[in-house]
Amino acid sequence: MNRIKSVPCLFQALALLLLCLVLIFGAGRWTRTLELTRITSKAARALKVYTGDLQSELDKFEALPQILASNPLFADLLRHPEDQQRRQFVNLELERVNRLAETSAIYILDPSGRVLVSSNWRGAVSFVGEDLSFRPYFQQAAEGKPGRYFALGTTSHVRGYYFSAPIIDNRKLLGVLTVKVQLMRLEDIWAKGSERVIVTDPQGVIFITSYAPWKFRALYPLSREVKELLRKSRRYGDIEPDSLTGTAISMRPRKSAILMLKPDALPDEKPDNTTAHPYLIQSRSMPDAGWTVHILSDLSHVDDYIRNVMLLVAASLMALILIGALLHNRRKARLERLQLEERSKRLLKEANEQLEDKVRRRTRELTLINQRLHEEIEEHKQTERELRTTQNELVQAGKLAAIGQMAASITHEINQPLSAIRMYADNACVFLAKGQIGQAEENLRDIASMIDKMAEITRHLKSFARKSPGKAMPVSLIEPIANSLALLDLRIKKHDIALHYTPPEEIPPVLADSIRLEQVLVNVLANSIDAVQEQEKREIWLEIFPDEKFVDIVIRDNGPGIADEHLNQLFDPFFTTKEEGKGLGLGLSLSLSIINDFHGSIEARNSPEGGTEVKIRLQRAQHLATGEN
Repeated sequence: MNRIKSVPCLFQALALLLLCLVLIFGAGRWTRTLELTRITSKAARALKVYTGDLQSELDKFEALPQILASNPLFADLLRHPEDQQRRQFVNLELERVNRLAETSAIYILDPSGRVLVSSNWRGAVSFVGEDLSFRPYFQQAAEGKPGRYFALGTTSHVRGYYFSAPIIDNRKLLGVLTVKVQLMRLEDIWAKGSERVIVTDPQGVIFITSYAPWKFRALYPLSREVKELLRKSRRYGDIEPDSLTGTAISMRPRKSAILMLKPDALPDEKPDNTTAHPYLIQSRSMPDAGWTVHILSDLSHVDDYIRNVMLLVAASLMALILIGALLHNRRKARLERLQLEERSKRLLKEANEQLEDKVRRRTRELTLINQRLHEEIEEHKQTERELRTTQNELVQAGKLAAIGQMAASITHEINQPLSAIRMYADNACVFLAKGQIGQAEENLRDIASMIDKMAEITRHLKSFARKSPGKAMPVSLIEPIANSLALLDLRIKKHDIALHYTPPEEIPPVLADSIRLEQVLVNVLANSIDAVQEQEKREIWLEIFPDEKFVDIVIRDNGPGIADEHLNQLFDPFFTTKEEGKGLGLGLSLSLSIINDFHGSIEARNSPEGGTEVKIRLQRAQHLATGEN
């Protein structure tokens, strides 16, 4: 009987022993979680402070480049880069501002990326003359956007964060102003603390750290492509970053992970630096700068702490078993766990209902926003249609104005054939009266020839005056150029102008509208005719230069050219340098609008050989077709 009773007791003892083991290891697991939570919370608070300090340090200089870029002295220097007196004055000004702002360096680059002036112009290490066009902060500013970049200086070999801003005048890039800031002050402050703080770039390379030996090492092994990218960008000079860990880590921002540092990456104060040690790493991203701030917490003491706690729990359990309180505590813990689960379910249900309500409200808001967006799109489309109609009417008005300017020459050209026709008709009547039929027929043929000549003149006028369908399509340049020259032939001959035009053997088709392109050519050629009227020898050149993607039409004259102060206004509506009554100033403005519709470009400049040169660039239709296929 005792033996039978001993069997359940043995099972109960085993169950109790198993329960004790579970409780002991559970306590160790719970202690690990609690300790990691404590370490995580403490590190997270510190990480927030470090990130805020770093962001504040950057924000102090955020607006400085834009403010300095608006200084008219700098724009004036970039317009006269060879003026040594201006350079000297701006060097001194940058030196003064750099000293007041407590920055590392301030310098200005020309549009090619070469340093023109710098605050360290007379120092042992000067940036003046350096080609920094490969730096991303220059390329970003050259596109009209503020630039940000962290790198090791190619000249000074000093780490710094670069802020840049474009210097623009009349939508033209004159240069780039760059401010270099050193962050070593924060690094020195961090080094005095107990935490290990590092800042990594998008590739995972450490460039700011509270522990100097980790500087320019990678948080994890870098791929061959990343190493090649760093080498080409010269972000860290010739340094090839070695990793702190032996394996890659995957961690989302503001999350934590456990990583094992390699023995050669352990701090010197570690008693045993021959084996890897675990560290808890937490990260916080800085999207504006493209950086990630990490804080590493040493976990080497956690195992000892857990071991001590487990021993303490084991002793406590033994004591509880001796006094018989273990079963009561187990029951109480079970009830509390059930209550916690019930509460969690209730809270989860409430949270789910709140989330569904938020989703429904947000859906309604998005629907209303979508409706408003569709209405705005329709309004924009209507405005675009009205603008295009107005533009077409202006183009037609320009054509009629051009025909009006040519009216006197055309009238003179038609009056001569009409007088000749009258004379030939009178002679034919006399010959018929005398019975000289052959001579009468010859006069009638001359009359027919004169009529054909007048028909040719009116045919060009009719073609030029008709409205365009407005759709760009593949067009041969031969016909619009020929029609434009035919329309202006009377004015060219009247003013004894030498026209030099030899079309290439092959002229590829371009993307344009023949009638609207003819209007542009007439406007530009008419301006050239007006420009050379006061010259002793009047000449106009029309040349065509095709390449793989574009076809350039270059029209040049030997007139007086364009005043420098008028170059940026040529394509403005109602701007004209002609006498009052000889132009509305809409010809080049309409021409610019028409060429833009063809996805081309038109520009004017003073030719080095004298006179004005206008270049019209159109896209090749064959090139577009190949790209679409």
